[in-house]
Amino acid sequence: MLAQNFRSADDLEITERQHDALRKTLVLLETGKLTHVAPGRVRADRGCFTGHFNMREWNSTGECGTICCIGGTAELIGNVKFDPERLPEGLDELFFPNMARVEDINTSQAASALRSYLTSGDPGWHDES
Repeated sequence: MLAQNFRSADDLEITERQHDALRKTLVLLETGKLTHVAPGRVRADRGCFTGHFNMREWNSTGECGTICCIGGTAELIGNVKFDPERLPEGLDELFFPNMARVEDINTSQAASALRSYLTSGDPGWHDES
């Protein structure tokens, strides 16, 4: 893994708990603990965190398991909430990228964007091909 040279929670205009949850989410993404899946393709116990990832689903829990994006994963594993109406600009771009097919964003791309956000405040989605 890369060295941690992240901006502080204050610099990113988020709470320490949110910052910690995002760092934990990054570890899951970078170590292969999250698996990119198509929404609706997962089977698991109702409501349990299954480590399934898709940027189109904030936090889809139900009979088919749990599928989460970056923000939904951070909320579940960090026991925090993010208010979609009051997100700082960089975090808003991280959680809601302006791309035609967000469901195709894989875990490697998401990890790169999350690391970029934590380091610079900008997810850098525009740098992804």
